[in-house]
Amino acid sequence: MTAFGVAVLSACTVKNTALTSDQIVSTSLCADSYLLAMPDLRDRIGALSWQSRSTLSRAPDTLQDLPQAGENLERLITFSDAKIIVGPGPSQLQSPAVSLTWGENFETVWTNFEALSKTLEARNPSDSLKDRLNKIDRSKTPPKLLYLNRAGGTAGPGTFVNAVFEVVGGENIISTPGWQSPDTESLLQLNPDIIVTSFMASNYKGTNDRAIRHAALAERLEAVPQIDIPGALWPCAGPGLVDAAELLSKELAKL
Repeated sequence: MTAFGVAVLSACTVKNTALTSDQIVSTSLCADSYLLAMPDLRDRIGALSWQSRSTLSRAPDTLQDLPQAGENLERLITFSDAKIIVGPGPSQLQSPAVSLTWGENFETVWTNFEALSKTLEARNPSDSLKDRLNKIDRSKTPPKLLYLNRAGGTAGPGTFVNAVFEVVGGENIISTPGWQSPDTESLLQLNPDIIVTSFMASNYKGTNDRAIRHAALAERLEAVPQIDIPGALWPCAGPGLVDAAELLSKELAKL
């Protein structure tokens, strides 16, 4: 299971524009998030992913007109001279400029930035992001947190959601490692202090919106304090995890 728990559909639109060897092409939402966090690269981005105009994208309006790319080899022919960045996982490309590493912690973020900075000859933003993490206030009394997405999926230890919980001083009420979809009865037996939701907006409709459609679970959501983290912040273990941690810490302080 992934962090999404839902399907995201978007049209793949690629303009027939040749790019130079200095330009960069992203083929995934995860890769988008890394490139957008590196200011040196903004003017060199020639194409963002096929999801870059979806509600899960953090691409600014100034980049919304860029061509869109995916891992469809025919669509990537136009971009063959550019440096192509692919997201974590299997790729159809035999030799992308950078293939991001999949991981479930902040170390993954630093590792990917190191690879991107070296290959693309750009400043590594890791130190400034680490400084922001170090300034986050940890809860003095660790609240019991439950992550829940629209499909009723949750996350235990060994996930990047759990890594964010640890940064803010929260206790994950889910003790089983990994991404998972407990049955509804098991979820209802949990007693978290706060439910951390994500991908809950109506834009992220899935075929099994259990957290919304199941009456008892919906009532529990209404009864327990909630903090919503926009899905665009964490499509993967990327730089948005820092923003997610800052937002969660800020909202916890209000409760």
